[in-house]
Amino acid sequence: MNNLVDYIKNYKNKSLSEEPFNELDAAIFSRLSYIDYASLIKSRKYFSLKPISSVYKKLNKIKDDNRYKFKEDKILLEEVSTSIRFKELYVKSFIKLTDKESTKQFSAVTFFNKSKTNKFLLISFRGTDGTYTGRKEDFELCYKNIIPAQVESEKYLKKIIRFTKTKTIYVVGHSKGGNLAIYASANSKNKRIKEIYAFDSPGFNKLFVASKNFQSIKQKIKHFAPQTSIIGRLLYKDYETTVVDSDKALLNQHNIFNWNVESNHFKTLNKFTFISNKISDSIKTNLEKMSYEERVEFVESLFSVIKDLTEDDTINFGDSIFTFILRFRKVLKTKSEETKRVIYSIFGKDNPSKEEPIKVIPIKNKDKE
Repeated sequence: MNNLVDYIKNYKNKSLSEEPFNELDAAIFSRLSYIDYASLIKSRKYFSLKPISSVYKKLNKIKDDNRYKFKEDKILLEEVSTSIRFKELYVKSFIKLTDKESTKQFSAVTFFNKSKTNKFLLISFRGTDGTYTGRKEDFELCYKNIIPAQVESEKYLKKIIRFTKTKTIYVVGHSKGGNLAIYASANSKNKRIKEIYAFDSPGFNKLFVASKNFQSIKQKIKHFAPQTSIIGRLLYKDYETTVVDSDKALLNQHNIFNWNVESNHFKTLNKFTFISNKISDSIKTNLEKMSYEERVEFVESLFSVIKDLTEDDTINFGDSIFTFILRFRKVLKTKSEETKRVIYSIFGKDNPSKEEPIKVIPIKNKDKE
């Protein structure tokens, strides 16, 4: 089955007039935010534009694959930079912030298409970068009304928009990046934002979802998630989710390169899987039972274990997620009974000393949460 790489290879020579901007283009730009443009693009130079072809050539000369999270990201950048479709694309305002003390991980980059017939500005927010700091900030969504990355995303978007007169603006992001795209767009209150694309992104607390700012932009949100999504079903939403087909299993579906593509769109399904529904409802139900203090305790307890699996702020997952789970359980056994109790409570398991299956509560299949 084809994926994003196949799409850009097949459509790179089709102009935006022949084939209008679509969900796959947005997904590609959400991935391009994971590339490290540091030293090539300055965050505060809002009027300094660099052709994407030039950026790719310079990155290629550096020959540092650590600047790419996945090898496919490098292929996407190459295909986009050599395409007719985006031949007038420029890059600007790359920013990357990590602060262990405040538990903040934030990164974003802006793309400007200067075509006279298809001019647009696109802001892409990066998702979690795999660091301990980034992962912990994700989980703080469970109890904080606002996380540091959301504050940064709002500041970044407002500054970018302030320095442009472009009438068409897209905001995109994958994983936490999609959450930031929605949050920043809602608080920017800018009518020039045409569409907001979020890919397998967690939701929000009930207070934000009910806010006037969110309600004013929810019709612009296009959310996509794979059929066994876990990350993309966390917390609360008030917008439709398009369910995407993937051949991979569980958390491997979070990788957008594992989503199946048909022609110029994702291959879609009618509903989430039974497993996705069970996990989603179990987490949501048990979080709702917890007080604010218990949620804080859960996150701190969980990451006291994960910290022992971390080197230089990078979580060592091992060969696979299953290897990580086995290592996680091994470390968990060394922790106090209270820590074990708090961590297992989120899955509705009362006695962590026993090895019975995790209890979950099933719900009816539904695509809107």
